[in-house]
Amino acid sequence: MFLVGPMVRQGLIGEHPSMTDLDDGDLKYKIDFRSVYAGILEDWLSADSRASLGGEYRKLPILA
Repeated sequence: MFLVGPMVRQGLIGEHPSMTDLDDGDLKYKIDFRSVYAGILEDWLSADSRASLGGEYRKLPILA
């Protein structure tokens, strides 16, 4: 996932996926996309991510 904009923290969050350790031919994800959404909802939109996402997910430090 790529995020672009003046409020986005620079750099890579997490590890690069392995090109040899695949899941039925697909890359294995390391970060749940809902953690990305939780960070944006909480830190930028000041919204309750639990209500929007239907559960509690670790909020990633995405915004600077």
